[in-house]
Amino acid sequence: MDSINDILSSLSDEDMENLRAAAENLFSSQEKEEKNASMPNFSDILGNAQMMAKISSLMGAMNKKDDRTRLIEALKPLLSERRRRKADEAMQMMKLFELLPTLTQFMGGENKK
Repeated sequence: MDSINDILSSLSDEDMENLRAAAENLFSSQEKEEKNASMPNFSDILGNAQMMAKISSLMGAMNKKDDRTRLIEALKPLLSERRRRKADEAMQMMKLFELLPTLTQFMGGENKK
């Protein structure tokens, strides 16, 4: 504690004024950052809403059934366990191939349908 008092007593009035100004500057910038952090950023909210809409459409497309997947689902009870697993894998691959253009567009690429 003595060393801090020694340092402070050795500072000139001009040094003390500069130190005070630097402290005010530091604290005021922290207050501004806290104020900005507490206020919602509407572009972020809008971007998140658009992102959620895209993700929602992707999830809906993943759960969508077409004639091919319904046929495989209908045949599964007639297959052995090993072939049922392969049928499940085939349906997952078909869904992924169906989603590929949407995923490409979602990631910022061009949709060449």
